[in-house]
Amino acid sequence: MRYLVIVLFFIFACLPAGIVFAASDTPSSDPIFLINPLKGVDCSSGDGNCLSAFLASILQFVVYIGSIVVIFMLIYVGYLFVVARGVPGEITKAKDALLWTVVGALILLGAQAISLGIQATVAALSTGG
Repeated sequence: MRYLVIVLFFIFACLPAGIVFAASDTPSSDPIFLINPLKGVDCSSGDGNCLSAFLASILQFVVYIGSIVVIFMLIYVGYLFVVARGVPGEITKAKDALLWTVVGALILLGAQAISLGIQATVAALSTGG
């Protein structure tokens, strides 16, 4: 078994090297463009904001998904409170779940606020104002 793992490691370690060096010898004069995986980010303007816009759209997506998770967690916490029926241990479990749901929501909002603050600072420094 150990011999098989060693052989497979060397096969997969050496395989990409052969593929990388298999490029053509004639240089291409056509420029190479990378395709942006997120729609709505325009990198063709050349103003240098492509990376910041890309990162902002990733953060926006994460906050969108995170807010959906927070909503479902609040519903689940409400269910925990209803199911607890006055049992002190179950009420404590529901309170802890509520606390960590609120902490998660605040982290999402804080990330958004920090991002906007950094973007405003960079914009002010780059324009000199």
